[in-house]
Amino acid sequence: MEKFNIAILLLSILVALSGWATLGYQVLTSKPKLIGRVFNVIIGEIAEPEIFNGHHTSFLTYLYIINERKNSVHILDYELEIDVGNGFERLYRAYGVQNIQNWGFLSDKYQISIPDFTNKLIYAENRPVEYGTPLHGFVVFTSEHPKSDYVSNMENNKYRLTIIDAFQNKYVFTVSPDTFPSLFLLQDLAGINFTPLN
Repeated sequence: MEKFNIAILLLSILVALSGWATLGYQVLTSKPKLIGRVFNVIIGEIAEPEIFNGHHTSFLTYLYIINERKNSVHILDYELEIDVGNGFERLYRAYGVQNIQNWGFLSDKYQISIPDFTNKLIYAENRPVEYGTPLHGFVVFTSEHPKSDYVSNMENNKYRLTIIDAFQNKYVFTVSPDTFPSLFLLQDLAGINFTPLN
C-alpha cells in the first residue's frame, strides 16, 4: 500500500510539473522572435533640399524580416549603426523619403535606378510581421560625413541593425557585407535596374 501511495505521489508531481512546463512553453513561444536580414546597403549621396539640409551620405538598406513565432509584431522604427573600423557610429533614419518617387545612383560600373521607390519602402504597406509572411523593403539612413569615409574599404564594414516594435522591444542584429545575398536576388525582390555604363 505504501508503494502505491508513493507511486500516486510521484505521478501527481509529474503531472503538475508537466502542466507548469506546458505553461512555461506557451509563455515563451507567445513572445515574438524576429530575425532580421540585411540584403544590401547601397551607399550613395543624396541632395533633397525639401528633406535634408545640404548633401548627405545615404545608406539605402534593404531589410528582410521574419517572425519565427505564431503572433503578429508591429514595427515602430529602425536604427542602423556602421563600423568602418573605428567602432560603431549611429546613422540617422531618413524620414520623408516617401516623397521621392524614383531613386537613382551612379556607381563606377552601373547606373542604378529604383522605379516606384515609394511603394518599395518597408513601411509602405503598414502591416505587421506575421509568422510565415516576411516583411521586406527599403529603409533609408543618412550621415553628414562624406561618402568617402564609408566606401574606401566597404567589404570590411559592419552594420548593427535594431528593430523596435510597438512595445519598445528591441531586436538587434550585426551583419557584414559578406553575408549579403547576390545583387541579382535583390534585383528580383526590389525591382532595381542595373544599367552598365559605357
